[in-house]
Amino acid sequence: MINTLLEEYMTGYTQILEGLSPCGLDCSRCAMRQNGKIAGLSAGLLEALSGFEKMAPKVADRFPAMHSYQVFTDILKFFGQAGCGGCRAGGAQLPFCAAKSCFKEKEVDFCHQCKEYPCSRNQYPPSLEARWRDLNDRMKEIGVEEFYREQKARPRY
Repeated sequence: MINTLLEEYMTGYTQILEGLSPCGLDCSRCAMRQNGKIAGLSAGLLEALSGFEKMAPKVADRFPAMHSYQVFTDILKFFGQAGCGGCRAGGAQLPFCAAKSCFKEKEVDFCHQCKEYPCSRNQYPPSLEARWRDLNDRMKEIGVEEFYREQKARPRY
């Protein structure tokens, strides 16, 4: 019984680690996340609309937005081909973020778990630094699991 509960907890925690970056951002719902929700939905919508490029010009006089149909499909292609594997896999390309590698060095899952938090290793712009602190402070306050549930209920952007 105890082993089963521990397995369930570890499976859930592993899922959280796959979704949340070390800084606390929800990578699983990021528009740039490889195999993420946005990438999947965009690729699916593009597939469902296959062939509609022939119809769009025919209805553009009644639906002016169809004049921009090609731009719309270009955006769907962009989102559908997202390639970031997430910070934990070395995928993030933010040059000012030390958290993407620091968590390994410090052997923590999240910044707030580090004895040096908050530190000045990150060179975040002021608005992102405030968000980083807010996310980690909240995670520290309510725990990783509850924070993850809370984030899932909020809009990503």
